[in-house]
Amino acid sequence: MTKQPVDCSEFDSVLLEAIDEALSVYGESTKSALYEYLAKAFRLPKRRIPTRIDEFSRALEELFGSGSKSLEILVMMNLHSRIGVVWEWKASSPWVLPDLTFKDYVSYAKKYFEDARKYEEKMSFVISENEALKMYR
Repeated sequence: MTKQPVDCSEFDSVLLEAIDEALSVYGESTKSALYEYLAKAFRLPKRRIPTRIDEFSRALEELFGSGSKSLEILVMMNLHSRIGVVWEWKASSPWVLPDLTFKDYVSYAKKYFEDARKYEEKMSFVISENEALKMYR
């Protein structure tokens, strides 16, 4: 596991891990070269990717052409499995899929991740309160 900068949110760290895993399909040396190239050619250091996801997507498209979509899908799959996303899309037809960009997907994943964390914090408080009540009855 790579050490993330202190200023990264928990979601940003998870996203960077998902990106790392996706880029690893090219091998470690190529992955390192890609990060270096993104930093130099696009002024996009690795630690800034989560806050500049649209620029990251455009850089991938410039580098890989239509192959960038496969890489983005791999990042989304990795991110999905790391945060356990379960979304339900309501559409007029089962054949209609949402038209999400990579940036949209990451944005929805971040919202889900943050909402889930808030829910867990509330639940741990409720559980602790219930346990306390049991102890003092």
